[in-house]
Amino acid sequence: MSILSILDIGKSGITAQRLALEVTSQNVSNVNTPGYSRQSTVFESGTVSMERGFPLGNGVQVAEIQRAYDDFLQQQLKNESTTNGQAKTVLSSMNRAEQLFNEFTTDGLGKSMQDFFKAWQDLTANPQGQPERQAILARAQQLTDQFHRVNGYLNDIKTEANKSLEGITADVNDKVTQIASLNDQIRQVEVQGTKANELRDKRDLLVRQLSQKVGITYLEQPDGMLNISLSLGQPLVLGKDAAQLSLQPDPANGGFYKVLTTPPGGTATIDITSIVGGPNNSQGEVGGTLQVRDTLVNKFISNLDELAYNLATQVNAVHSAGFGLTGSTGLNFFAAPAAMAGYSGLGGIAVNITNTNDIAAADTNPLTGGTGNNKNASTIATLYDKTLPFSSGSTTLEGFYNSIVGNVGVAVQNAQRGQTLSDGIIKQLDNLRESSSGVSLDEELANLIKYQKAFEGSAKLINTGAEMMDTILGLVR
Repeated sequence: MSILSILDIGKSGITAQRLALEVTSQNVSNVNTPGYSRQSTVFESGTVSMERGFPLGNGVQVAEIQRAYDDFLQQQLKNESTTNGQAKTVLSSMNRAEQLFNEFTTDGLGKSMQDFFKAWQDLTANPQGQPERQAILARAQQLTDQFHRVNGYLNDIKTEANKSLEGITADVNDKVTQIASLNDQIRQVEVQGTKANELRDKRDLLVRQLSQKVGITYLEQPDGMLNISLSLGQPLVLGKDAAQLSLQPDPANGGFYKVLTTPPGGTATIDITSIVGGPNNSQGEVGGTLQVRDTLVNKFISNLDELAYNLATQVNAVHSAGFGLTGSTGLNFFAAPAAMAGYSGLGGIAVNITNTNDIAAADTNPLTGGTGNNKNASTIATLYDKTLPFSSGSTTLEGFYNSIVGNVGVAVQNAQRGQTLSDGIIKQLDNLRESSSGVSLDEELANLIKYQKAFEGSAKLINTGAEMMDTILGLVR
């Protein structure tokens, strides 16, 4: 081995340690960067050559800049992010719905029902009393207003959920476009034989963020590109091409949006509403939003309609058979329901009686001997505790309302439980990822010292070689 070989070995050491210091510096500077994976320098000995019959190395070289990455953890984070996005979306809406169904001790719908039937009970004590009759009309108006208020607020939740799809789908489009662009960049870098570590980190982070919006699966191709599809197979990213989601009002669903996609590289749009928001595959924020809009809130509105329908039908049946103070009969107390659907909203349940004299408290005509008769009022007052047929089984008006309150509470608890569990799992997975792929400042500072010393050693080797060369040149002179 010549003195020049010594200089070359020293040069290789300086080059390799300098690169290792650069990698360590990159780790330290990105210690707080979301999604960044720790990188490490992998060294290998230079090519061995024979020198006077002995195998001697020719310095050191960097074999690879390795990224600390665990695809299994990435898959788990992706899956749990999808669950978390769905749970958070549902919980937010269910918390709002829960506020509508207050206990009977407050001024909610349940209390209004109690007050309405109590007013009829008060009328039985003085069937001809105008104050008592005025109280019935006032309580009836409060009751119908409460039905309208709750129905309107539930429909507002649906409308806002529908509106939120605009922002969510725009975010999905942005992320799949970025992923497709990163795919192309990664391919161009890695075709040269190097690893695009930082670009892969950015892409992995985008994949996790995308999975929070919608349920996805992915598969890496041999050229480093990542193909991404919806959970049920519809492609979102194919190589450097990305799909584009769009929204279109659906007349068959009250004008609410249906979700469409233009496949990567395609032109024809496909309706994927059932794919991203079906009963058994509501995933991510898109799925949670569609679940709230098309399933959960509709169930509450349907129950509310049924409660209003049965209440009005039962009161009307008794009231129309009774007599008012002036002999009026055959009058419905509430607007007659044309259908159950939508009856709790505006245009549905309403007070049909405007004249207090038309309130049918008697079961016989007061003009023919029924003065002071309170039997009809008493019958209406008992309707509150009467067992009636409902879709869920026979129960009282109070019992059915309590079941609605219970269903809302169960929906909130399920969403809360799902989010709490998901938050805990994500936190645990993040900790696992941090331990395997995160940057440890203590470790990196130790590496800085190690590589610095190796750099100084290589520099010292070059100085020694240079001194040896000077000695030989001095002998020649």
